[in-house]
Amino acid sequence: MRYIKPPLTFQQQVELLKSRGLIVPDIKKAIHVLEHINYYRLSVYFHPYQVQKDAFEPGVTLEDILYLYEFDRRLRNLLSEGLARIEISAKTQIAYYIALKYGAFGHLNNTNFNFKQPLVHITHAEWLTKVRESVKHSHETFKKHFFTKYDDKDLPIWMAIELMSFGQVSRLYRGMHKHNRQDIARGYFKIDQRLMSSWLHTIVYIRNLCAHHSRIWNRKLAIRPLLDRKDRDWEGIDHSRIFSVLLLIKNMMHFRDKWNEWSGKLLILLGEFSEVDTSNMGFPENWRELLFDSKLNS
Repeated sequence: MRYIKPPLTFQQQVELLKSRGLIVPDIKKAIHVLEHINYYRLSVYFHPYQVQKDAFEPGVTLEDILYLYEFDRRLRNLLSEGLARIEISAKTQIAYYIALKYGAFGHLNNTNFNFKQPLVHITHAEWLTKVRESVKHSHETFKKHFFTKYDDKDLPIWMAIELMSFGQVSRLYRGMHKHNRQDIARGYFKIDQRLMSSWLHTIVYIRNLCAHHSRIWNRKLAIRPLLDRKDRDWEGIDHSRIFSVLLLIKNMMHFRDKWNEWSGKLLILLGEFSEVDTSNMGFPENWRELLFDSKLNS
């Protein structure tokens, strides 16, 4: 079967929504919205307001749809901010560890790593090729200055890591020897290396979703974080939903001032959008207790 549906003008898209029961009091505004938000993108927010496919519940308005859309947009922005802080910390700790243990160019020597272990899915040589491509395409001033001044063909790890994608950093960590991973995970983040490997992988996934403006609300995660079985806070948590990522952020952003600042913004967001059903995102009944206890470092 071939796809035969014809394209619709913005006006026709509005008429289609109205024919399916959506209340659209301001046609001009609705057209303006669809000019800036692809109908297909917006349609994923229809589902909680429909009695069945292509049929809205009585009384649902376009503003109801935009309310949920705006919540998701702001949640993505907040997640991006929180995960960026963890990314910077992880890059710093990994580069620092490799540099002190193996030297400025320790990341170039495959004997310092074990990329053959499960879940890495890439050889050290393939990883290094991708990193060199990232460096090649960078326009950072420090890169140009280094290669102008020195004859080396590669950057030292503390420079190179700043030009790596976080996916490359995550693979670098997973490709380290287990005892090295554990030193970093236990030494700074106070978690087991298995958790850190998994959580970095999840962070890469969530960061990519946020970067591409993909839906976070109500999403079942394709790359799910391992649950910390030794921490009672994780009991009963659905790791396929975004709440598990909030707990992940709490556990990796482990200084109280940073967490309090970021979680305060989260609390404000949830307060402003109190009509959003947080159970769709895996929030348990005691979510406030789990996110706002006092177990963090000062």
